[in-house]
Amino acid sequence: MAGNEFAHSQMAQMFTGAVAAHAVVVADDIGLFDALIKDPVRESDLNKPPWLHDRVRARGVLQALLRAGIVRRSDRAFELTELGTDLQRHVAVFKLWFGGYASVLARNVAGTPDPTTHARGSVVAESSGRIGAQHLDETILQLLESLQPRGAICDLGCGAATRLLAVCERTGQPGLGFDISASAVQSAQAAVRDARALGIQLDVQRGDATAPGRQRPDVDIVMQAFMTHHIAPDDYCAAVLRSYKQTFPNARYLVVFDTVTPPASVEGAELFGPGFDYLHALQGMEPRSSEAMRRLIREAGYRCMQETALSVPHSYAWILQPLREHG
Repeated sequence: MAGNEFAHSQMAQMFTGAVAAHAVVVADDIGLFDALIKDPVRESDLNKPPWLHDRVRARGVLQALLRAGIVRRSDRAFELTELGTDLQRHVAVFKLWFGGYASVLARNVAGTPDPTTHARGSVVAESSGRIGAQHLDETILQLLESLQPRGAICDLGCGAATRLLAVCERTGQPGLGFDISASAVQSAQAAVRDARALGIQLDVQRGDATAPGRQRPDVDIVMQAFMTHHIAPDDYCAAVLRSYKQTFPNARYLVVFDTVTPPASVEGAELFGPGFDYLHALQGMEPRSSEAMRRLIREAGYRCMQETALSVPHSYAWILQPLREHG
């Protein structure tokens, strides 16, 4: 799929509509439709009762409805469109099938929900891997290869380690992977065996990307793919990134890949983006903007050497050079 097919396509319309269909149910449950029928809901209203304690979810729902043309933004306020006014009279149809039968829909998706995130981790990992292989991995490999690694490459949150193995094979360097999931580490043993057959040193261990443990002076490049938005709040995330300079004292680069929330001007149908924003909002998470990510990088004590837009919407690679403290 070409990059421009993520937007302005029948698939984008279908995907955005599917996200909005669920958002309609949540909007009715939390009273957003009742509020919108009376008056526009201003963005500042979300920071006050009755939305204050549910503001992240409410904002995510409104953004999903905005993407589908159910609400529009006017003068920093959300109001129902003609479609939204008509849809509000038919909310019961959405609630019947997407609300009343939500558990039936969920049961028919393979995998067991994680007790912490309530997401089906195996589905997330498998689908993310397929998206990466189709749209991201070659770009990521080329970026890492351009850094001319001269030591071990460490992947924090390596999953099944297929990407790490490809990087090691391309660059001829050893690899070290960490993942907090025991099942991911077990799956990664297939990559470890493949590496051994290729004569590549690859080690995958269970570990937390926010606290990888003892010093690793042999690591030359550290990478972290699509997980920085899970590390919050900003001051904690900055502290985690800063700690990598002690854990990997000789690493020349930290390479971060992640997705950011789009600017307010992005409102139309799109493949991938509406799901990223909406599902994270339901989890109480607010993905950072690209400006917030750049600020975080500076606060963590890194110099951004290169920022590269990836083909997946609102996703970037940042090549960071650690600023060493002296004295």
